[in-house]
Amino acid sequence: MIDLKKYSELKEKNAVEILKTENSSALSYSKYNDSTGTRLPNEVIGFDMKELEDKKKELQDEIAEIDAFIIDCKAIADYKAIA
Repeated sequence: MIDLKKYSELKEKNAVEILKTENSSALSYSKYNDSTGTRLPNEVIGFDMKELEDKKKELQDEIAEIDAFIIDCKAIADYKAIA
């Protein structure tokens, strides 16, 4: 699975590109030498779009379960919000 936080951070810096070929997808990260600032060859990481879609569905299902639990908790007469 790709590191979405890293992707978001690098996207803000215009340091990442999504590559798409006929059969695959990849992220190309710009890299620099920490000491000299010299640009290094890009890091290219492949990813599977179906895997991303499956993970999204899994998280949506989990959110739905949490929402249902919160509704049940609020339905209890003596429910008190904990701050």
